[in-house]
Amino acid sequence: MSGLKHLRNRVKSIKSTQKITKAMHVVSAAKLKKLKDQAENLNDYSSVLSAIMHDISASDNLLDLPAEDRRFFSKDLENMPHLLVVVTSERGLCGSFNSNVIKRVKLDIKQLEEHNKEVKLLIIGKKGIDALKNEFGEKIVGYEHVAQGNYECVAREVKDKIIGLVESQKVGACYIYYNKFKNAMTQIMTKEQILPAQPRSESKINNSSEYEGSGLVHNVISLYISGQINYGLLQSRASEEGARMTAMDNATRNAGELVDKLTLQLNRSRQAIITTELNEIISGAESV
Repeated sequence: MSGLKHLRNRVKSIKSTQKITKAMHVVSAAKLKKLKDQAENLNDYSSVLSAIMHDISASDNLLDLPAEDRRFFSKDLENMPHLLVVVTSERGLCGSFNSNVIKRVKLDIKQLEEHNKEVKLLIIGKKGIDALKNEFGEKIVGYEHVAQGNYECVAREVKDKIIGLVESQKVGACYIYYNKFKNAMTQIMTKEQILPAQPRSESKINNSSEYEGSGLVHNVISLYISGQINYGLLQSRASEEGARMTAMDNATRNAGELVDKLTLQLNRSRQAIITTELNEIISGAESV
């Protein structure tokens, strides 16, 4: 009977877990639509700013800019320490969502160091800091915690950090790593160059533009970096909820299959006990 009790407890425990995973699937599905719409709405804004930055770098009056602004467009940034902005999640239970980004970052760090490039890390998300702090703790120059709805604040903080590091000549080229949302089952690990500015493939460049006015270009630089970070954050959050939704759906199905298997085992065990007791009763009656 102790075996039956153990099986009943396991079935009960798995059913409780199944309810939790099903609830998490529903919550992630609700969050996903909102985040997906926000990321898509920001796509054009980010692309236009990227095009403007490349337009400025290709214009004839680049030398007329102040030295502190001209630094953001210089090809010399590639020869300076590289800053890698790593976007991960705050929570787990989302499959290989974080490990794909971490693996790519570690690979790029190794390759950059083989070419004698210094690397610095700016990490967004608890899972990223947990995965990288032991091995690359001395390279981390900043960490940002992401709470629900504070994406613009985080983007602003990261933007200020990047601008400060570039202006103080502590870093040069800057890249961002994040998961780009394709659908609920597919997230694409993406690496994008922030500095020096590169246009996106869909951007239209107009090299004839002229930019005048004190501080105008500096404001564009600030908006561009903030937009790139915010876009990466929203894409990452949408991808995270898609990955979690898929993982919880798989967990719910697996729990259901395990419950069915254990229920069958429970019924067979109970039937075997009943059969044994009947045989004992029949044997006893015959002996009388």
